[in-house]
Amino acid sequence: MSEEDEDLAARKHSAANDPAFPAQREAAYLAIVTAVDTALQPFGYALKGSTWTRVSPQGKSAVHLQRSRYGWDVQIILRFMTPEGGLPDHPDWQDGEDMTLVRFGGGGGEDPGRLAFVDVLERPAHLARTIDILVAEALPWLENLHFPQD
Repeated sequence: MSEEDEDLAARKHSAANDPAFPAQREAAYLAIVTAVDTALQPFGYALKGSTWTRVSPQGKSAVHLQRSRYGWDVQIILRFMTPEGGLPDHPDWQDGEDMTLVRFGGGGGEDPGRLAFVDVLERPAHLARTIDILVAEALPWLENLHFPQD
């Protein structure tokens, strides 16, 4: 376990015993939703619930926030479906219907799209980095599925 993992584990333990954490978790979630919404709107994505979608003649893409069942974090999930309801014909889309931001940043298996609520509040640069990766790398990749360059 790295020092950063140990630090996060310690901060999660502290949060679990902090009566203010539920409100802080919701504040962090709102900050994440606001940041993602601000980043995705210029690309034509519309928010419904916890999913932003965009439709083109090639299909429908979605950026979804999936909350951890344990209440510690949220993960950004990417989806794309063809008009027929199938997966895109793309070699990178081989692990099922969902893709994480692991493909787009971090290296070493890190998922920059997994955001711990305590990090969002205590280390806002984590959220800013995730949004940068989403906008600079993941969205252009999804854009290419919407409008392939032959």
